[in-house]
Amino acid sequence: MGRPTRKAPAQNKAVFSAVPTILCAAAGLLPSANAQFQFEFPQEFFQGGGGFHQQQQPQRRSRGGGRGVQQRVPRGIDEKFAWMKGTEWMWNNWREVRFEPDGTFDAPTDSCAQRQCKWSADSKQVYIMWGQDGVHWVSPTKPEATEGNILNGKREDGERCSAKYIRKVVADEDLDFYEVLGLDEDCTGKEIKKSYRDLAKIYHPDKCTGKVKMAGGFEEEEVDCATAMNRVNLAYEVLGDEDKRILYDAGGMDLVKQGVDEGGGQQGGMDPFAALFGGGGRQQRSNKGPDATVSHSVNLEDIYNGNEISMNINRRIVCRGCAGEKGAGKPKCASCGRCPDEVRMVQRQMGPGMIVQQEERVASKQKCKVEDTTLSAVIEKGVADGAEIKFPRKSEQSPGQVPGDVIMKLKTKRHKVFTRDGKDLKMAMKISLKEALLGLEKTVEHLDGHEVFVERTGTTKPGHTMRLKGEGMPVHGFSSEFGDLLVTFEIDMPKQLTQEQKEAISKVF
Repeated sequence: MGRPTRKAPAQNKAVFSAVPTILCAAAGLLPSANAQFQFEFPQEFFQGGGGFHQQQQPQRRSRGGGRGVQQRVPRGIDEKFAWMKGTEWMWNNWREVRFEPDGTFDAPTDSCAQRQCKWSADSKQVYIMWGQDGVHWVSPTKPEATEGNILNGKREDGERCSAKYIRKVVADEDLDFYEVLGLDEDCTGKEIKKSYRDLAKIYHPDKCTGKVKMAGGFEEEEVDCATAMNRVNLAYEVLGDEDKRILYDAGGMDLVKQGVDEGGGQQGGMDPFAALFGGGGRQQRSNKGPDATVSHSVNLEDIYNGNEISMNINRRIVCRGCAGEKGAGKPKCASCGRCPDEVRMVQRQMGPGMIVQQEERVASKQKCKVEDTTLSAVIEKGVADGAEIKFPRKSEQSPGQVPGDVIMKLKTKRHKVFTRDGKDLKMAMKISLKEALLGLEKTVEHLDGHEVFVERTGTTKPGHTMRLKGEGMPVHGFSSEFGDLLVTFEIDMPKQLTQEQKEAISKVF
């Protein structure tokens, strides 16, 4: 008894997972929520008769006489039961189950397909959301992962259940990579590289045999040398890459994987329900945070010559290792405060045999702080005004979310001599009436310091424009090519003439 029921799928029935937006009018339900249901298409759907009908699950009668009210469970795993992460148990002398570190409950039932089952815990007991088999409540006989430990409890219909402890397995991706490398979370890139090299020498197959003690898991354990070397390599692969390290600090390996998907253009999985009923290619919401756009003014000289620029921004970051009792005594956590609320998918029991997965805003258990961050970039020669430079993952961080990008938009400062027009430069040159009549020879200092020679013979009309080939802006991407410099002449007329000047001009004209 107490074994979750397994229902063999009937012939010609397809099981789908859909994500519609529903309006719940019943008392006790949210007025609006994004929910995920599990349902079946009946045989008539495939035979063209009777239209579409949702197949109802047989109701399970509660021993307490209740009518399947909504069951609320904790949203996270209390530190008192953190030792259960990664443990495997024999459920009701039937099959092995596993409490995954990320809150997934793995069991060989249809209800737990595609990682749908979850587990959580408060300070008193453990809760298992076992899909269509309902919520289970269990408590261990011992507060540790040890032989002889037993989980005792019941499911929502009152039927008793139990499980015997088998083993604890720590996957490499569940390790604390900083502990694997023996470093603090504030370590520099140089320290990460040095620690990796030192550990690689220790665990090298030519020097290491047998088993060694290694930190990084939920507790120190003995592993063989090959496993130790693999863990060191994995830790360095993540922490040694600045981009991956940002993601790891904000949300562990789950976020690193999501970040790789985001970078590859994956914007979430396709919605099968929408695709089947005309929704086409609608996609699920991406877990990437919003991008931030900042404006940065640059000199025309920097665009002409190319240069390195930098600017400082204030952004929110997640304080890794500062949540709960673990970070209480750390000096680096003193400046950390509350993080914004998180949006999570939670499972709720809406009635007998009906589990709904909903989006819910919950208070974050993580700590955050505002950090001054320096953004450095190279200004390429001839880059366009308004060009954008992307800084991946440098926007504000939120727990469990891939940070957005910072987009730096370049804005050219006004120059006292030159005005840019695409690849050309323009300037105004004032000349005297004498130069306008008799000709001129002048020099202009260019943006890189070289002198440009401007020569005119004969008369020059007001507003006349002279084109000097190759004296404009460098062409972006082809820095050996240049536009032109357009010089427009402005005649500086005398405010008044002497009598002698008047007589001289009258004789000439």
